[in-house]
Amino acid sequence: MFTNDPQTSPPAQTEDVDQRLKAIAYSLDCLIPGFYCWLGPLRVRLGGSLPESSYPGTIHSKLGVAIVLPGYRIYSTYHGEHDPR
Repeated sequence: MFTNDPQTSPPAQTEDVDQRLKAIAYSLDCLIPGFYCWLGPLRVRLGGSLPESSYPGTIHSKLGVAIVLPGYRIYSTYHGEHDPR
């Protein structure tokens, strides 16, 4: 493997993106009120919560938007599962 290979990404950056996506999945799974958006590498979470360290879930979609309102109302473009594959 070459060090200047553009196909590789630093592990810290990939891990950070995965943690942000895991936080969105956790918040959706627990129905914590907030606005969530994930568009490729861009992750936006307004509200919600950080996941527990033992939470294994993630989102299996590259694009999506979700709004969770108080009273457990959820409106989401994502209809998949949060379980790891």
